[in-house]
Amino acid sequence: MTTTPKIINDGEGEDVKGNKNINKNNNDLKKENRLDEKNDLLSEKVESKTHCSVKRMAVLTSGGDSSGMNPAIRSFARQAMLKGAKVFAVREGYNGLVNDSIVPLNWGSVAGIISRGGTIIGTARSAEFRTREGRKKAVFNLVKNRIDNLLVIGGDGSLTGANLLRTEWCSLLQELVDDGKLTLEVMEHFPILSIAGIVGSIDNDMCGTDLTVGADTATKRILEAIDSILSTAVSHQRSFVIEVMGRNCGWLALASGVATGADYILIPESPPEDGWEQTMADNLEKGRLSGRRCSLVIVSEGAIDRQGRPITSAYVRQFLEDKGHDARITILGHVQRGGTPTFLDRYIATRMGIDAANYFYDSTVEQLKQPVLIGMSGMDTIRSPLMECVKKTQSIASLIKERRFDEVVNVRGGMFKEFYEIFIACSNLHRRKVESKGMGVLILHSGGPSPGMNPCVRAFTRLGIDHGYTMYGCFNGFGGLALGEIEQLHWMTVNGWSVMGGAELGTNRSIPNDSNIEAIIATLERFKINAILMFGGFNGYLGIAKLYEYREKYQQLKRISIIGAPGTIANNVPGTNISIGSDTSLNNTLDALDKIKQSAVASRRLFVVEVMGAHCGYLAAMSSLTSGAERSYIMERGITLNTLTKDLEMFVERFKREHRIGLIIKSELASHTYSTHFIYSLFKEEGKHLFDVRESILGHLQQGGSPSAIDRIFSTRLMNHYYQFLEKDLKEHGHLQMNGCIGFIDGGIHYTPMQEMIEEMSDKFRRPRSQWWMDLVETSQNISVFPLDDPSSTNFDCGSNLSEQERPIKKFDISSPTSYSQKTFDPNVNPQFTL
Repeated sequence: MTTTPKIINDGEGEDVKGNKNINKNNNDLKKENRLDEKNDLLSEKVESKTHCSVKRMAVLTSGGDSSGMNPAIRSFARQAMLKGAKVFAVREGYNGLVNDSIVPLNWGSVAGIISRGGTIIGTARSAEFRTREGRKKAVFNLVKNRIDNLLVIGGDGSLTGANLLRTEWCSLLQELVDDGKLTLEVMEHFPILSIAGIVGSIDNDMCGTDLTVGADTATKRILEAIDSILSTAVSHQRSFVIEVMGRNCGWLALASGVATGADYILIPESPPEDGWEQTMADNLEKGRLSGRRCSLVIVSEGAIDRQGRPITSAYVRQFLEDKGHDARITILGHVQRGGTPTFLDRYIATRMGIDAANYFYDSTVEQLKQPVLIGMSGMDTIRSPLMECVKKTQSIASLIKERRFDEVVNVRGGMFKEFYEIFIACSNLHRRKVESKGMGVLILHSGGPSPGMNPCVRAFTRLGIDHGYTMYGCFNGFGGLALGEIEQLHWMTVNGWSVMGGAELGTNRSIPNDSNIEAIIATLERFKINAILMFGGFNGYLGIAKLYEYREKYQQLKRISIIGAPGTIANNVPGTNISIGSDTSLNNTLDALDKIKQSAVASRRLFVVEVMGAHCGYLAAMSSLTSGAERSYIMERGITLNTLTKDLEMFVERFKREHRIGLIIKSELASHTYSTHFIYSLFKEEGKHLFDVRESILGHLQQGGSPSAIDRIFSTRLMNHYYQFLEKDLKEHGHLQMNGCIGFIDGGIHYTPMQEMIEEMSDKFRRPRSQWWMDLVETSQNISVFPLDDPSSTNFDCGSNLSEQERPIKKFDISSPTSYSQKTFDPNVNPQFTL
């Protein structure tokens, strides 16, 4: 009878025993699973422990790799184990199914891979799997390992292959029975193959999800390259042609075009009109005449013209040179695909992996018969019929071939269409021919600086001019408004701001009060301001609430629209799930944490890291979830002596068994009593014979730097919706009267009226009264800490594969962390290692 693969407890950041023995375990499993003609093993019923069926499920990655696959593998495997499942990895994609390269995973097998690009289980395209005979082998190998739940991470081709295997499952089983390789009992025992899919693709070319795993990291690589290129382009007054990947999808070119302020993009979904070459050259020349020192054209590798002929970056460069431009070409290539995944890719991959494991456990038999795609809408996972999404995606190729380009953009989804419209407006390629409304709209910042403020002002200005408004910028927040520090914003005022961090308009924490309100009103009347947009943090929301309150005393304010928009790294404002700036901040935080973990591994350390966020624990919770930290301390959950005692016991237990690294992330105001230094001192004193402890306060590095791709394009999208709200308000009432805030909710952008906004704010704790992400704190802890290490753990349903007897036995006592001698390698941290 097959023995249950043991779950070795090695913890996050190491795999002392798990990977060392994985090939041995695999060979043992193959020997024990070897089938005779009658296939007695496979006719057994699936074992049950503590009244829970022990499911057996596998994960494979197929097609092109993408950053974020490893976090998905990690979260899926660990969540499934917590549910009581036996989890396997199929190596090298569908080749592994055909050749029976299927290995058991344990808790330590996926340790330390959350920050690795690519896929630790390998990926490949399989010619043999495309044949029915190859798929018959795949079915036999799955059944031999008693696996009937399969998670496939890949593109539309990989997901189509998974569905084909599912639809042929019963007929292939029958053929195996007819061939004498399986019994009828086995066939009856495995009636269906349940399939879940996660889209792993840098192209972001799949319907059914806002973003695919890997797309954000690829966009980041493109922006890093273009931001560097722009400095030399400006110095030499050159034109640069940048070719990006994407196959038949222009998302990477579109997103990077919006995020960098490119002059021109060429994408397959919307080919340029005939004569586009001269139009492009004319637009670049207009930009130069208006003061631009460089020109930027981004070409998607699948770009075509209206007749379907390819447009190459070399052709674009040659044309520009013929027109007198000093043009250069850069083909970014595979640098876009690899590297450390961004925060967003780690986040969506982790959430999708967890939901895939839950799907196999929580769904009914009828639901499991239909394959499902796990996608994202906003910050939450969604499930969609797999083949509906695949067919819709694959229809795009036919629409392009038939030159039905308007339909192509619509099929790509609302966000794709919206960003394309934003790009052609902000790049001055297509402007609305509207008369001036004679209405002034003003933007100001309030609160701390946030990456994304400058891209926001750029979009605010150019989209506002496009709608016929007169645009103004106020320096230094509400204090500057009282002093009349206002300047009119023109099209070229904000040139180049899309790539800039910080806040060119300046910001401070002052708010309207009795001493400055009359000066503020006088300034608004002098400049004939009809609408105010405050883009900032919690102080800014207090400021617009106070300004709204003054309407009862000052009637002039009733004729002015007052709106708040989220621009803060802390993500602590009402009316939104995410704030512009938090993504950049979390990327900065993860970059620091990855370096800290590397230093800790070498010297057997526990790090206590303090992050910003004031009274809101969003940054601590999200950085914990996406870094693999064992614990996060936030004000919302509090810190008690009992909590610290249990956590100390947990870390002592882990380090006793050769654990080499520990990570605690603490929000800066999680507790006034138990400070970061107190926690550091406590753990240092109690763990001094076992592990060393260091504290690190990341500070303002989280607040600076060039804005991330998401902060750039989402701030632009937010401003686009702001004007849609204004136009609707103007059409319905004849004047602007909307007051409240706008933000990102459930994947869309929503308006929250002022009174509702005020009720949602907690003045005492300076955060919203309800926060959507709170449950993720426990989720993060569950998948980062082996349950039997955690004295307080109640986080797994069956524990059928996490028994006390399977815990590693302590081999020796360690008297001092400085005398610790490393006896094994941790292969998971080696970027060239795969299972």
